[in-house]
Amino acid sequence: MKTLIVRGPASIRLLTGKAAALEGPLENRNIIIRRERQLPIETSNEASLEILVGKSGSVFEVEGSTIPGSWHSALEALVEMKQGTAVIIGGTDVGKSTLSAFLVNGLLSNGVDSRIVDADIGQADIGPPTTIGSASPSAYISSLVDLEPSALFFVGHTSPGSVQSNLFDGVRRLTSLRRRPLTIINTDGWVSDPEATAYKAELIETIQPDLVLAIAVGAELEPVISRISSASMRIEAPTTILTRSRSDRREIRTAAYRRFLDGGRTRAYSLQETRVKMPPGLKLAQFTGNPELRDLLVGLLDKEGFLLQIGVLLGLEKELVRVYSRSADLLKEIEFGYVKLTTDGVELGYVEF
Repeated sequence: MKTLIVRGPASIRLLTGKAAALEGPLENRNIIIRRERQLPIETSNEASLEILVGKSGSVFEVEGSTIPGSWHSALEALVEMKQGTAVIIGGTDVGKSTLSAFLVNGLLSNGVDSRIVDADIGQADIGPPTTIGSASPSAYISSLVDLEPSALFFVGHTSPGSVQSNLFDGVRRLTSLRRRPLTIINTDGWVSDPEATAYKAELIETIQPDLVLAIAVGAELEPVISRISSASMRIEAPTTILTRSRSDRREIRTAAYRRFLDGGRTRAYSLQETRVKMPPGLKLAQFTGNPELRDLLVGLLDKEGFLLQIGVLLGLEKELVRVYSRSADLLKEIEFGYVKLTTDGVELGYVEF
């Protein structure tokens, strides 16, 4: 067996033989790999694939599998569990989202119903950045981006340290929805300092998972593991990780915002019919007519507080709020975030109220 590492932008189609991507067979699928992402394709010598590579994309071959043995051990543990909750933790660029996709595909192959909750608010895949997304996979995937969100929760920031209580609330709500399959929770990569250790330990204790899957390079996660009561497994990081710069991550976020903003238009909502949710301790009257709030990211929420759409604030008057967004027919509340954003998804900075 050999593995082709395909870095996007690229597309892949199996012509003959057998091949798989993260435990998901390639038969009858056309796979798109986005820019700044990569996918390992495991093939036999008899397989034939059509791979189209865009500018900055690439393909290289390695012998054997790039999937660590511990990933298969983790999958076996979840198949045996069948129900419950597993949390994935690890630093930046260690393969947390890739492991999530691998587990989704492996569980599907084993007939285990699963749900993914993506709590990496800075590099969210299921929903836009600043949100927690939940999805119920029904087909093989190459990335969490392939999943259609079943529920979204607006947190409003890309840094978990700034919105911990809101993030904890969102994870609780998305994991306690009526449907209770085996749930995998993907988390952010903030683990490298004492504040991050305390945050990650509190997040895990809030969730009370049956199993923690810790992808570690060296002993960086031991301070977290030592503070939690849940069972844990140490998971290896793949040797062919794609590392990303701050600029790369910013570009990925821009593309992710655009996925949820494209096709929007300016919409006006009456403040007599729509509530506005401000950051804690602040009142709407303080900000009415304030031009500094223009371009602020907002969440358009339904009556239960779940996200319908993200939007960009264009104006706030005494009786009217103007927002650029897609349609949100069941809108009941508009929540202010902390990110300033253009209508085509480019971050302009942050507001700390």
